[in-house]
Amino acid sequence: MTLTDRLREKISRAFYNHGLLCASYPIPITLFTGLCILACCYPLLKLPLPGTGPVEFTTPVKDYSPPPVAPGPTPGEPSERPEWYVGAPVAYVQQIFVKSSVSPWHKDLLAVDVFRSPLSRAFQLVEEIRNHVLRDSSGARSLEDVCLQVTDLLPGLRKLRNLLPEHGCLLLSPANFWQNDHEHFHADPDIIATIHQHEPKTLQTSATLKDLLFGVPGKYSGVSLFARKRMAAYTITLVFRRYHANPNCSLRAESLVHVHFKEEIGVAELIPLVTTYIILFAYIYFSTRKIDMVKSKWGLALAAVVTVLSSLLMSVGLCTLFGLTPTLNGG
Repeated sequence: MTLTDRLREKISRAFYNHGLLCASYPIPITLFTGLCILACCYPLLKLPLPGTGPVEFTTPVKDYSPPPVAPGPTPGEPSERPEWYVGAPVAYVQQIFVKSSVSPWHKDLLAVDVFRSPLSRAFQLVEEIRNHVLRDSSGARSLEDVCLQVTDLLPGLRKLRNLLPEHGCLLLSPANFWQNDHEHFHADPDIIATIHQHEPKTLQTSATLKDLLFGVPGKYSGVSLFARKRMAAYTITLVFRRYHANPNCSLRAESLVHVHFKEEIGVAELIPLVTTYIILFAYIYFSTRKIDMVKSKWGLALAAVVTVLSSLLMSVGLCTLFGLTPTLNGG
């Protein structure tokens, strides 16, 4: 017997033993398979539904004005303008990006001491921004006059009352971890632990508090106990009520990125997907009607549909688990 024949026989015997095991213990095997599917699909619990991811549209700052509520056809208007780009936005978000380099980097340096100096700059920037005065034809205005004012926090965020702004300007920065108190920051013996104290212990597929206050994803901030890069990055995030086109303002950008959050998809938008699986179910059922060895044609068709759907959900869940961006959520 050749090597190929022996290998073919071993594979056939392995499949036979597997089938015999599944046939001998159907209920435990089914429960074990269901638990494996649920475990792989667990990251999908906090993943946006397909098609609900935010979309972006960029316009230049020059000659910008909020679009009308019901715009008509404008000659020469670019065709790539999205349909949702109508009316004034809810708010204007501006981020001041700070990227610092830690040099020299000695092997005996601790991460707690290395990142203290770059993060301390956030307190100075926040103070300068709060003292910034906007001067235009209507006079001089402070940040409190033009920023977006927030009131009470949502019920799910009240446990972060000391970290998120409340009853004031919506301004976010890493300084929020220490209530914007510079002395509190310098008295903190372990700033890395303070930053990560609210990080979830389990798998998290959405933005965390650190991502929100730093303004960048955590893996790009460089601030961690295991950081091997010599860079630290964060942003100062300001939210304004209206857009102020002042060429003399020192807080200005060159382009505007309009972000639109889609509404949650309804039952009507799921009809094409459900119809596809119904057609698949009917196809498999009618294809196996003439197979006498199959006792339940309905069960075979249902098992095939569940297998296809489970494979899709498990693949997306595993991609999310390992930090890969699934293609189903638009982003």
